[in-house]
Amino acid sequence: MEVETLPDAMFDAIIVGGGPAGTAAAISCSSRGLRTLLLEADCDPREQPGETLHPGVERLFRLLGVDAQVNQAGFLRHPGYVIHSRTNASFQPYGNDHDGQWFGYQAGRKKLHKILLERAVESGVQVLRGERAVRPMMSGEVVFGVEGAAGTYASRFVIDATGAFQWLRRHLRIRCFRVSTLLLAYYGWVESSDKLKKAFPLPEFRMRNGGWRWIAPVDSHKHAWVSMSLSDNKKAVRLLPDILTRCTASSTPKARDVTWRIARPCAGPGYFLAGDAACILDPASSHGVMKAVMSGMMVAECIASILNGSTDSGRAQAGYCAWTEDRFCSDAAALISLYSEMEKPPFWLSAASEAVRYIATSPSDRASSSKLINV
Repeated sequence: MEVETLPDAMFDAIIVGGGPAGTAAAISCSSRGLRTLLLEADCDPREQPGETLHPGVERLFRLLGVDAQVNQAGFLRHPGYVIHSRTNASFQPYGNDHDGQWFGYQAGRKKLHKILLERAVESGVQVLRGERAVRPMMSGEVVFGVEGAAGTYASRFVIDATGAFQWLRRHLRIRCFRVSTLLLAYYGWVESSDKLKKAFPLPEFRMRNGGWRWIAPVDSHKHAWVSMSLSDNKKAVRLLPDILTRCTASSTPKARDVTWRIARPCAGPGYFLAGDAACILDPASSHGVMKAVMSGMMVAECIASILNGSTDSGRAQAGYCAWTEDRFCSDAAALISLYSEMEKPPFWLSAASEAVRYIATSPSDRASSSKLINV
């Protein structure tokens, strides 16, 4: 790994993780004149299934200054998606306005990450790729920097955007409240046959046999899939249709832990948790990239308001925690409502509903894990 010489001056913000949340935070911090460092452990980001992005993400891309690059990237565009429930199937259009019909994106994660990282560099962010965060630098209970594999970096604030790894939460031993049973989302890619293109021309979500599956064309040659069982993780891949299993696999199926969980608090002395580092729900909650980007931008706004003196740290951090928990509870409630429509709803839904109600009414600094389920 090549690490360029860093100036002795303290950074205003260090972001650990170069995914959508981390790059959005970095770009937004730098655009506000903050001295910003981004540490990205992977020299070459790993391929992921791709994201079905709602048209609303276009406004966020404009604010980040990547709208032109995204629109020139060749991502597939679609006017909506198909939903199959227990009782019916329906096409859900995104809508339209005076400018015409709205179109979402089917964006490859690797290409999207590259666009966002390049924009971070252009905006003045110092990016160290291949640099792994080892541990936070602490002064009492205050985080004031990051000790990396190749050096130490001091900062006014550290933002954890490491996704499900939740690097900073683990080091600070912040409580992580689990709301659901263990949930694993399996995913992979297959080569697109003519029959597959005809069967799945648009992104499709289908609930069946106690779980769900998502299939979407990623480009002209490849379809991505995600499947999840809500009661038995071993059954997840069995939810895939025969037409998909007969296609040539482009990768070995992989699994990701998407157990519903939230870190409380997700902000504190010298730190913020952004994106999945703060809270995780399964992919059926949808719009994962858009939520991650919004989270990173919100963190940048909080830090800027603290450093320019328009608000104090405690108020800004409490506001961010409240915003994150409200979003988590709202999305979890929507998932509970969706899964309640199943012929045999998951056994853990009622306990999850109780846990979500508790989180919604209990400030994070007074939360008690004894009142939450542990299944």
